[in-house]
Amino acid sequence: MEENVNKEFAIATPSNAYISKTRVGILTVSAMGMASLAITPSYAAIAKFFALNNTSVQMLTSLPNLFMMLAGIAVGRLTTTKINLKTLTLSAIILIVIGGFLPLAYHDSFPILLACSCLVGLGQGMCTNLAQVLISTMLPEKERQSTMGLTASFTNIGGIIFIMGGGQLAAASTWVNNYWIYIFSFLVLIVVILLVPFHPQAVDGGNTGEVNAKIHLNKYVFYCAFWAFFTMLLNNVLNNNISLFVASEKLGSTSQAALMSTISLIGGMLCGFIVGVLGKRFKYSSIALSFILYGLSYLIVGFGNSLMLAFVGSFFVGAAMSIAMGQFPYLISIAVDKAVSQWLLVCTSLSILSAQWSVRSSLIH
Repeated sequence: MEENVNKEFAIATPSNAYISKTRVGILTVSAMGMASLAITPSYAAIAKFFALNNTSVQMLTSLPNLFMMLAGIAVGRLTTTKINLKTLTLSAIILIVIGGFLPLAYHDSFPILLACSCLVGLGQGMCTNLAQVLISTMLPEKERQSTMGLTASFTNIGGIIFIMGGGQLAAASTWVNNYWIYIFSFLVLIVVILLVPFHPQAVDGGNTGEVNAKIHLNKYVFYCAFWAFFTMLLNNVLNNNISLFVASEKLGSTSQAALMSTISLIGGMLCGFIVGVLGKRFKYSSIALSFILYGLSYLIVGFGNSLMLAFVGSFFVGAAMSIAMGQFPYLISIAVDKAVSQWLLVCTSLSILSAQWSVRSSLIH
């Protein structure tokens, strides 16, 4: 009898090796969260090649954002079907690989480039949402908080690889070579094949919940949605206006103003590594901490009257967002049953996408 109980406990408690391997695989999926930005370093060259104005060439990034949000809605439905989560994830990355590699062969038509960018945006939107769903279903509750915080860091790391790597490739030859950076997506595909389980082990005592169970939304879900909205509102204030603020106050040059959003991303990336620690230390006040950081950041930017202080404020805005958006998915995942948590995590991810859209707009302009 005791032996059978021990066997059941072993099945319901994944090994540390399994958890670590799965965690790395999921985090690489989140690194696809800025894949559509890869081509931005070549905007000027593409505009010159096709004789386009700046607004037209920016469609290579703005149009995929629409497909990202459509992907978020679709993923919410698909995760409740019998389609395996790993199969969905691999399909999403394959869309990015195809959309990234096709322009290497077909780059004489701007509509083809647009179509390829939309494929990338579709895959990117799926990856951003699926990363949260994979965490909530494949990792034990004690690992979710820190892992969800790390997704922000890995998203920004992926963005740096896509943007800087693509820029270096374009600078070494022509803008077409910029698309070779999507080799990174292919490498992520291999990592996911090797590390993300097709049939994940049961976690948290094997309590997976009933897939078709009746959905019950408690008050904490609406609390999270309410405060997540204001988090995005505060974050978008900086991303949409910081460059204009620096220019209007004559704090620095245009290139320095453009760095503000990048500094914010770096703040979010670095803070993402410690979100799990902060969440445990400030168990009931981590969201309040993020709002305090937002307030201090805007006071520094607004009254500092200095480019350096504006950089500091931007850094802490990114850190504040990383704390909040690393905590909200975790709080939702423990506030509801597993049957509905996938839908709720997708909704939270859509909020993250709206913030990323704002960041992209700032970077482009």
